[in-house]
Amino acid sequence: MKNISNNKLITAFIASCLLSGAALAKDDCTDPVTDWQPKEQLRQIMEDKGWDVKRIKVDDGCYEIKGLDRNGHKVEAKFSPASLRVIELEIKFNGSGDTSDYLDLGVQYSPEESGAKMNSKNKAAKHKAKATID
Repeated sequence: MKNISNNKLITAFIASCLLSGAALAKDDCTDPVTDWQPKEQLRQIMEDKGWDVKRIKVDDGCYEIKGLDRNGHKVEAKFSPASLRVIELEIKFNGSGDTSDYLDLGVQYSPEESGAKMNSKNKAAKHKAKATID
C-alpha cells in the first residue's frame, strides 16, 4: 500500500514539474503565421551574403539558421519569420575573427525601423538584438 502512494506522489511531482515548465515557456517571436516569409527566401538572402546554410528550423516561433559564414566561422542566428530581421546572432570564430563583418557602426539603430515593440513609459525596445561572439 505504501508503494502505491509513493508512486502517486512521484507521478504528481513529475506532472507538476512538466506543467510548470510549460507555463514558463515563451516564444521569442510572436509574428502571426500568416505574415511569415518562406524559409527559402531567408536561405537565399543568407547565401547571397556568403553563408553556407546547413539548417533552417522554427524554434520559439523564430527561424533559426545554423551554418558557416563567408569566412568559415560557425554561425547560429534567429530571425523574425515575418520581417526576416536578425534577433539573435552567435558566432564562433575559428582562430582569426573580426567583428566588423557583423557590426555596422555607421548605421543608427532605430527600434521603429526594426518593428520592435516599444514600452510607452520609457520608449525602450522590448526585444533587443543580441549577439554572442566567442
